[in-house]
Amino acid sequence: MRQSTLALICGLILFVVLAYSWCGRNPPGQVSVLSSTPTPTPAAASPTATPSAAASASATAVAQATATPPQETPPPEFEKVMHKAEPAIIELTVFDAKGQLLRSGNGFFVSRDGLFVTNAATVADGAYGVAKSSDGKIRNVNGVIASSPESEIALLRAETKTGVPFLPLAKTSESIVAGAWAVVLGSSLQHKQQPVAAGKIVARGADSKKDAFEISGSIPTDAGGAPVLDDQGDVVGIVTSGGKNEARPTSLLEPLLAQAKPGAVAKWAAAPLESPSPTATPTPRVASRRVIFNPAPKYPFEARSIRVGPNRGNGRYRVTFDQRGLVKNVQVVTSTGQPLLDSAAIDALRQWRVEPGASDWTVLVPITFQP
Repeated sequence: MRQSTLALICGLILFVVLAYSWCGRNPPGQVSVLSSTPTPTPAAASPTATPSAAASASATAVAQATATPPQETPPPEFEKVMHKAEPAIIELTVFDAKGQLLRSGNGFFVSRDGLFVTNAATVADGAYGVAKSSDGKIRNVNGVIASSPESEIALLRAETKTGVPFLPLAKTSESIVAGAWAVVLGSSLQHKQQPVAAGKIVARGADSKKDAFEISGSIPTDAGGAPVLDDQGDVVGIVTSGGKNEARPTSLLEPLLAQAKPGAVAKWAAAPLESPSPTATPTPRVASRRVIFNPAPKYPFEARSIRVGPNRGNGRYRVTFDQRGLVKNVQVVTSTGQPLLDSAAIDALRQWRVEPGASDWTVLVPITFQP
């Protein structure tokens, strides 16, 4: 017991001696772990301090110069406006005569019977088209009813049996009030963040002949065909060319809507031509075969916990129908990145039916899965 106590005392004495010796060897300018007051280091001892500070300041200046202006946030009452308007906004996909994808854009319904508006550039040189809404429904588009090169607006018709939700139009151009808030609402299938743009109505555009107006918010380049809504949910304008912060007033729609009379023929500019009719009165040319049954695919329960690929659930599929209107083949053109989703899409597309025709018919169908 005495030997253990003696050994402990010797150990403590040795520790104190070593600590004191180590503390005494600390060079000037360093902070000792046993000292309560650090010795300051001269500024000249750190020759890289000034260039480093200059580099940091330069980087900060560059970051401030290249910073993107923040997205403008509309007043809270627009939340209700956007929620109510979303079902009437569509993603329009346009194909050529061979069924190859030409382009996609935004659009919105303006009547219960399937009339919808988009920008003329989206439907130019199209032969077929489909309209997809946020509820997953895909509707065949018969074609263009009227289009205006001056206003760059087009009016089309999509097939519907039960009717579609639609947006009310501002009655006059007086609804465009400088200083009032407005939002640009694109399809949620293309733009996950809503609205696409928001801002205050600034003024009429520089070119008075185009009868356009501007908003202060930044409109993205892929917002063509999207409506501009006021705080009442009325459409006051249409975006025809994204990236210009400019929109056309709804008053320019009046001459186009006047052409949408009962029996008006909708047609595509590049639709395949049929053989001429031997009768004196030509038969209206059919742009495509009407889709009569198109169930939407269901999201597989097994895929909810699996990470999808870079396409984030977006896929395109080539569907070939025979003369009877039944599906002959379904081919994956662009995979969703998840085999379970592709399989669900193919199973649903195999159930599709179109009206009978004289030959096989092929169409590309875009599908977006949202868990």
